[in-house]
Amino acid sequence: MYLSLLFLVLTLQTAETEDTLRWLDYLDDGRLQELHEAIQQQPAEAKAALETLLADFDSSIHSWRDKPEQRRVRYSETILGKGLQLSRVVAEASGDDTFQRRFEARRDRVQATELLNDGEFQGALSLIESVRSTARQLEDRSFLFSTYLSSAYAHLGQGMPKSALADCEIALKLAREIGDRVKYTLALFNLGTAHLHLGHYDQALTHSREAAQSAAEIGNLIWEANAWLNVGYVGIMQNRYPSAEAALEQTLALSQKAGDPLGEGRAFYNLGIVYSKQERWELARDHLEQSLKFIREVDIRHSHDIDGYNHVEKDALERLLYSYQQLNLEDPAVIDPLRQRLEEFEDMSRTDHQHTH
Repeated sequence: MYLSLLFLVLTLQTAETEDTLRWLDYLDDGRLQELHEAIQQQPAEAKAALETLLADFDSSIHSWRDKPEQRRVRYSETILGKGLQLSRVVAEASGDDTFQRRFEARRDRVQATELLNDGEFQGALSLIESVRSTARQLEDRSFLFSTYLSSAYAHLGQGMPKSALADCEIALKLAREIGDRVKYTLALFNLGTAHLHLGHYDQALTHSREAAQSAAEIGNLIWEANAWLNVGYVGIMQNRYPSAEAALEQTLALSQKAGDPLGEGRAFYNLGIVYSKQERWELARDHLEQSLKFIREVDIRHSHDIDGYNHVEKDALERLLYSYQQLNLEDPAVIDPLRQRLEEFEDMSRTDHQHTH
């Protein structure tokens, strides 16, 4: 079974307005004196432009899902750079450095995100706490919300699911207070995932189903698919295979509709597990064969789990080989490559064992 870590993200999107671009044109053209004068004459409009840039930056969080190396979480450096420049000039011209501090906190958040991408969780947590302190001081609740999801991700990466759960509960509370349906959906999903890591299956089921419904209402197919994937995990762990099958079929259909190969591969793999558990060998064979295509081409593991030893591929191969055996299929052209690949895994295991002595 593959259980993904937290940190589902939005797809890249921005909402710059003509009015915001007007202020940025001063910077692009190098007309700094004119920009100073315009800010002094229209301070509210300048700050409104910065508020738009902040929203654009926060919405620019994205992560492509086709390949492991593309799953690093990123923000728009262009928007951040523009926001930092304009906010500094606004601070100089108006004497109010609030927006400058908000953008600088987001710059630090980008550094923390890079540490999370690299699996340097302790360093990320230290930086996130500093950023969170600034968010509290500035009463920037939207930004504060994001820091709790980041720290939850880091805590889970450190093997501290209870701390991750506490972070997710605070994030959900903030999302409700803010009244943002997207943040609410994201918090629900992550809360369900945290409960799943702790073995709190009833709570995981409740929050994951709520997340699936909320994701459907806001029209986010990938989030909905991932929420049903969590429901499927719960079914597998509780040996409730019909429930797991129904949920994973939802994941598969939604992932295919969204054109998401990562979700599709995880659905095929986990359905293969379900059918193996039920001894429905033909279905197990078909889904495991499909899963191997994604395991090899996309790699359905989380980025932090990826190394030379693909435990997901090994598990799929073993289940597939056993399915063939149960179906009395002994075609050497099919069976021999599986056995050869499994022998390679055994060689890797022996090598790793020797290196530990």
